[in-house]
Amino acid sequence: MIGEAVRRLLAPFTDIEFTATQDAETGYSLALSRRPDVILQDLMMPGVDGMEQIVRIRANPDLADTPLVVLSSHSDAVIKEQCFGAGANDYLVKLPDALELVARIRYHARMGRAQRDRDRAMRALADSEAELVRRNAEVDAANRKLFAMNELLGEEKQRLAEVGALGTKLASVQDLNEVMDQALRLARGFTDADAGSIWIAGAEGIRLVYIQNDTLEAALQPGQRLPLAGDVVLPRDGTSIAGYVASTKKTLRIDDVQHLDASLPYQFLSQVDVQSGYQTRSMLVAPLRVRDEVLGVLQLINARGRGKVSADVAVFTPGDEAALELFAGMASLAVERANLVRGGIMRLIATAEMRDPTETGAHVLRVAECSVAMYDKWAALHNVDESKRLRQRDELRLAAMVHDVGKVAIPDRILKKPGKLDDVEYRHMQTHSVLGGRLFADASNPYDEAMRDVTMHHHDKWDGTGYPGSVNAAMMAQLPVEFDTIPVAKPLRDIEIPIFARIVAVADVYDALTSKRAYKEPWTAEKVTELLRSESGRAFDPELVDIALELQEYFRSVRLRFP
Repeated sequence: MIGEAVRRLLAPFTDIEFTATQDAETGYSLALSRRPDVILQDLMMPGVDGMEQIVRIRANPDLADTPLVVLSSHSDAVIKEQCFGAGANDYLVKLPDALELVARIRYHARMGRAQRDRDRAMRALADSEAELVRRNAEVDAANRKLFAMNELLGEEKQRLAEVGALGTKLASVQDLNEVMDQALRLARGFTDADAGSIWIAGAEGIRLVYIQNDTLEAALQPGQRLPLAGDVVLPRDGTSIAGYVASTKKTLRIDDVQHLDASLPYQFLSQVDVQSGYQTRSMLVAPLRVRDEVLGVLQLINARGRGKVSADVAVFTPGDEAALELFAGMASLAVERANLVRGGIMRLIATAEMRDPTETGAHVLRVAECSVAMYDKWAALHNVDESKRLRQRDELRLAAMVHDVGKVAIPDRILKKPGKLDDVEYRHMQTHSVLGGRLFADASNPYDEAMRDVTMHHHDKWDGTGYPGSVNAAMMAQLPVEFDTIPVAKPLRDIEIPIFARIVAVADVYDALTSKRAYKEPWTAEKVTELLRSESGRAFDPELVDIALELQEYFRSVRLRFP
């Protein structure tokens, strides 16, 4: 019996659990209940044609992707072709020796798991996209309601129409950080607020995640940026201003937080002011909520003139409050939608992290944040207009987060090898760039195009010695499902390499150098500077190296925010 023969061959290999049966129906039921990594099947079974059994297995969605290896005494080419046509992954004539059989089993098990991981990630992305369509419809409905209300309002009509247009603009942003940045910037614009912050609700309370401050930014040296917000968490209760708004779901308009009535349940917490040297006076604080769920708090600080009451204090007006409440509703939908996008991306990153321990969620968030900071500086130097800059920031941040997603298809023996890769293994590792680019080969929108450019070209070098070069969609279409060497292509050099890929190349290497790894300690700033300088004009765009070195202080705040 072939089952007993296989059992004897596999007996020495304790990591392989083998179950055998002669009955086709029992085997089919076992496969459904056990969900094996690999199915071994003979073509000769009592009462059932083996070919029919293959077709039956492949017709079941729960078994359709399970690797299936045929064991048969037939060496006829026609029979082999029929088996492969029915859905078999491999065909072994008689029994090979134990080592070959185990190698085949392990190979198909690994590839099956990788395929299922990729399928799960892509399904999650598809689900997120479907949810995004629904959320966008809600945003459109909210905007239509706003415009209808606008017709009934008197002197605030024009202003609220402008707020509605801003909400529509915000609805086009996909990334969570960009939604928060633009929501805060837009809200400050129509209320003329000097500063502001966004708090996001979580299990531990509300966390300060985004700050803007024109006064503090004006005091910075050229090329510097305000550091990211420190790790400040407040309870969702009535003791603080933001906590009170989060817990009661009510908007607060405060003329002077330095002189609050002692009978109020909340108080002004001055720790952020003390750390920054800034003084907060007036505040306008609104909850970000969808239906009855509070997602966070939008906090505007220090009005600048429309409601001025003294030489050093200006207050927010009732009109500001009404406009912010309407805008906060639209911003909340944008935050919820962006959370769905971020969730889909992070699930994709989690799939990569299962394969490559260095590809963590914190790593990709740091690379994305540093990439956007570099792009902002580059865009200013190249006179990129504001609307294009904001749109491309959004595209770049998402693309930077998935820069190494192609590694999910690299075998563990290479991806997790503790020592240096040999030449063959290194060439195989290089394929992750093309594998990642292939996911977005049929790009139909700017986001997919950005992801394709970054995943494909973040290892191309300024001097043309990188990889994979000018691989295009037609070349990728001709590649087999599995390949171990990138196709030969014309090298890409200097500005032929897409700008997003050039930026992510610097940000990725910077984060890797400053991160602790099992094989190294984090590098010092001096050592990082020396390396980047030495590779300027070789591996990296010289202009981007200068920008990265100017932003090192900001990069350190990024690491503190995403440790």
